[in-house]
Amino acid sequence: MKTGIILISHGSKLNSGNDGLFKVADMLRAMNRWDVVEAAFLQLAEPGFPEVVKQTVGSGVDRIVVVPLLLFKGNHVFKDIPEMLENEKSKYPQVEFIYANNIGADERIALIAADRIHEVLIEKQYGSKQRLEQPQAIVDESFEIIDKLVDLESVPEHHRPIIQRAIHATGDTEYAYNLIFHPKAVEAGIQSIKDGKNIITDVNMVKSGISKGPVEKFGGKVICKIADKSVIDEANNLGKTRATMAMQHSISEMKDGIVVIGNAPTALFALIELIKKGSAQPALVIGIPVGFVGAVEAKYALKDISLFGEKDKSIPYITNTNRKGGSAVAVSIVNAIIKLAKEHSVK
Repeated sequence: MKTGIILISHGSKLNSGNDGLFKVADMLRAMNRWDVVEAAFLQLAEPGFPEVVKQTVGSGVDRIVVVPLLLFKGNHVFKDIPEMLENEKSKYPQVEFIYANNIGADERIALIAADRIHEVLIEKQYGSKQRLEQPQAIVDESFEIIDKLVDLESVPEHHRPIIQRAIHATGDTEYAYNLIFHPKAVEAGIQSIKDGKNIITDVNMVKSGISKGPVEKFGGKVICKIADKSVIDEANNLGKTRATMAMQHSISEMKDGIVVIGNAPTALFALIELIKKGSAQPALVIGIPVGFVGAVEAKYALKDISLFGEKDKSIPYITNTNRKGGSAVAVSIVNAIIKLAKEHSVK
């Protein structure tokens, strides 16, 4: 089924007031998840809604999702857009029209507002000059700011340092709300480090950021095989990604260890299949691949994985709910677990 998306906003007499809607449409197009993405305005600007519907229908879509990019529910959301939508439905009965929710009072809007407030206050206090401080002082102040920006009181205590480090590494407070922890994830990760098990990564960038000293002191190694000649040769011969083959070549090293995937969705998919078959048996999977293609699907597959077909037997994991991720956040999560393992060993 071919799907078209129409973003609709109020409209402004000033061109600068309309540019944002076109930019959001461009961002959605870049995701390559829908066949058509267009922008329309209710009034004061062009193109208007009927014109964009006609154009979208003309592209051969079977359904159109109308998304009101309006913050709160008012007359436009409750009355104007639904009336326009009914009118367009009568013109094009062969097309399914779906009316999405407006933006609404979403916690992500509050986070954006908090960031904007913080930015302007910092600029007012310090101007454009960068303060020079001791590295640890900068880290400490960063964590204080994070604690003020996000509320972690309702988060399990052993999850907090991991979330804080993820935010600190990325500057993205959204990780306070979209990181997902298997109930046994942190415990499994700490025990794996303390037992001297290995950490397997999908790419060398993740490997290079991990604190190797403590891992090696406990008896483990940090391993990445993506650049091994055997992996490269086999990937070329089979027409698969090196990240996929690296997971297959690391099966023995990952037993009871931690697998950290911060870049390649294909590596996470490959790992999931190996776990399902019983070939791979890691203690914890940190699956935070980044990207528009496959990343979200791989994360959902990780959350849904069950051992031996039994839903109550799942592999511990840490992941998130959207396309965001990457080496920096993956490294921050595993380093937070390594730090917790060090602290536990001292007690």
